[in-house]
Amino acid sequence: MHGIKHLYSELFLRENGLLHILILHQSFAVNGSTPGRRFFEIGRRLAAEGHQVTVITGNSELRLPLGQKKIGLQQREGMAIIVLNPGGGPVKRGQKRMSASFARQAVKQGRRLPPPDVVLVSSPPLALAGAASSLGSFYRVPIILEIGEGDDFPTGGGYNLLEKFVHYSVQRSALRAYCRAESIIFTSREAALAAAEKFVPFGMVSVLPDDGDFENTFHEFSKIVATLRLR
Repeated sequence: MHGIKHLYSELFLRENGLLHILILHQSFAVNGSTPGRRFFEIGRRLAAEGHQVTVITGNSELRLPLGQKKIGLQQREGMAIIVLNPGGGPVKRGQKRMSASFARQAVKQGRRLPPPDVVLVSSPPLALAGAASSLGSFYRVPIILEIGEGDDFPTGGGYNLLEKFVHYSVQRSALRAYCRAESIIFTSREAALAAAEKFVPFGMVSVLPDDGDFENTFHEFSKIVATLRLR
């Protein structure tokens, strides 16, 4: 019965030109001025248009009272939000390790969902780009990848041998996501131009400034989604 319900839902979406959009964001936020707020504003507007929106996020911004539970569920503004709770407060030394753990859990949970039509992901953390690539390949759907301030691809030294190996693996996975992404969003034109020269054709790159103008951001993002739907 559960599978039939998902089948009907998928048929309804397709017949009405709507999409199931999977959003990955480690710090999804419903208020404030954090980068996660931007994805919340995009997601709730997509849901208001009738799209099915599923979010996989951490609990650092939502702060649900999950206790020892590893996962929580929340419905908000028409979105289904899956909250992963790895536990423990982030510290500078362990932040990348926590991000890698979150990325692995996001892939695991993402593969249990009804198939999405597109995966939308925010990086940093860099590890999430690899998660997007994995889920995009698993479902054979396009990826929209946002590259925010602070992403460190590629970087130099400063790591011991094990850290270099892990960091290289994460970067390699991220590069696959960059090359595979249907569209890559940057918050500045300078970063977009630099990426276009190094990694991706310019036609795949969009600039959506993180200036708090959520209506304009959604308007520009809708153009990207419309392009995906025509292919």
